[in-house]
Amino acid sequence: MSRTPRRSGLELPGPLVAEVERRLGAAVMSFEERRGGFRAGAGGSEGRDAGAGAGEGRRFPSGADVSEGRRFPSGVRGVAALADGGRVFVKAEPADAPFAADHRFQAVVAAALPAGVPAPRLLFSCERDGWVLLCSEVAPGRLPHEPWRPGELAAALELLAICARELTPAPLTGLPTVAGRMAGRCELWHDLATGAASLPIGAWERDHLPPLAAVERQWADLVTGDTLLHFDPRFDNIVIDAHGTARLVDWGRACVGPAWADLVCLLLESDLGAADPEEVFTAHPLGGQAPPERVDALLVALAGYWLGRPRCPRTRRACGNAGSAPAAPRSAGSGPAGRNQGCV
Repeated sequence: MSRTPRRSGLELPGPLVAEVERRLGAAVMSFEERRGGFRAGAGGSEGRDAGAGAGEGRRFPSGADVSEGRRFPSGVRGVAALADGGRVFVKAEPADAPFAADHRFQAVVAAALPAGVPAPRLLFSCERDGWVLLCSEVAPGRLPHEPWRPGELAAALELLAICARELTPAPLTGLPTVAGRMAGRCELWHDLATGAASLPIGAWERDHLPPLAAVERQWADLVTGDTLLHFDPRFDNIVIDAHGTARLVDWGRACVGPAWADLVCLLLESDLGAADPEEVFTAHPLGGQAPPERVDALLVALAGYWLGRPRCPRTRRACGNAGSAPAAPRSAGSGPAGRNQGCV
């Protein structure tokens, strides 16, 4: 019978051990669970879904993804040490669990990533004994600090530039678009303007509900493109090694859209400290070429999405970076933070 490697009371189910050993030709000697997100601190940190290098970061409560409020009660994710000295990242979910479809989707995307994309390589994926299993390289390094340190932010910005170059056009067909990924979740401004919903909002938002709703109605037609996007490039999906190379992990939210959309997401969801997100955006090659009215459209849509989820910690981060309503359409004038250039 296959062994069930343990560490600190955590275990990798026997059927998954057997599959890893069969595929990789080396015995699994131990397994260290990595779940729930690790936030960078004085001692470093480890990737939520990365199998990042060793560190002594402060760990969030087991089983919770605090960035999104998601929980993984039935899944397994962590680093397996092999008898030949190698280490691999193992991620699995029961085939009938809610997140199994995300695992299947991520496997398809990860397998199609070109070699030039800075991301851990998928070694194999399969379904066995009621599990959806992904096995990939371990991403070396650690999570960036928050607030972002200048060198780490520069590495992340370079990472997005490389991804845009390597993933345009998208190497896969049949992927959801940005609008498809957000379908049914970006109607807040319309609902507030028509009285179909009630939510505490600021004075600026109340005064500009009609133009915000107007932009929201057309955002899906404006935020288009042929780039494969990660669409969730927040700090705990980025691992930076000792040489300053950043890698993106966890492609389960990938979709197709404009190359600059991942830059918008990174800046909205990051604690940039003293850095101004609009200046960072416009100075980046992707942001400097982005049509302002199209950036506005994505920002308005995302603002409605996050404001409709007030208990989500990412809401406070994203809306704080963007001045409550991330950007104001030209017809609405400048927003509460004085932005009227269509940038975050």
